[in-house]
Amino acid sequence: MDNVDSMTSLEKIRAMEQLWDALTRDSELPASPEWHVEELQRRTSRIQENQVNYLNLDQLKERGPKT
Repeated sequence: MDNVDSMTSLEKIRAMEQLWDALTRDSELPASPEWHVEELQRRTSRIQENQVNYLNLDQLKERGPKT
């Protein structure tokens, strides 16, 4: 594979697609880390307790990058 920095955006996307295809064909995917499970549980709890504010795409764009 070429040096990633010298690749065009299209070449990078194609490389990512090839990697994703290879990963999804692999029957021995690694287990998700424990912190993923914990974060999903935290988010689920917040949703159930109505502590979540949803933004539509326009609102998200207005807010700008999170710093």
